[in-house]
Amino acid sequence: MPLDNKVFDRLIYHIRTRFKTQLLSASNMNVEMRPHLNTQYLICLVADQKPSRPQHAYWINFFGRPTPFLKAPEKSARYSNIPVFFAHIKKDKRGYYKGYAELASENPKELPPTELTKKYAQFLEKVITEQPEMWLWSHNKWKWEWKPEYGPIVK
Repeated sequence: MPLDNKVFDRLIYHIRTRFKTQLLSASNMNVEMRPHLNTQYLICLVADQKPSRPQHAYWINFFGRPTPFLKAPEKSARYSNIPVFFAHIKKDKRGYYKGYAELASENPKELPPTELTKKYAQFLEKVITEQPEMWLWSHNKWKWEWKPEYGPIVK
């Protein structure tokens, strides 16, 4: 998703594409993915942002508070039935980082609905607890307050 600030949007775009990464629009993902469907690809989703419409989210207790999570990453994984990995970066010391990936599900279609997102919330809590300074608190996960009309809180 493009940033509201055009200067920062260009800067972040440059940083993310300097190693030939191809960015796809989150709002037009279905169309932009079509040319890649019969090729080998790796798709990385930054899924920890807050949903723009809380009524269309999974509500999961996250650090003890009902919190909305995007549905699209799980729906896409279940539809495609492709292996899902959760990834994070650890800071060893100033200027030294290591990336880690953990298999979340080899066959997401076999999981009950919401299970993958619940696993992601648990994974994210663990990673944030280990190194809270590495999480972008600007994502403001708690912008929305849960309301009964949003549906149940996933257990």
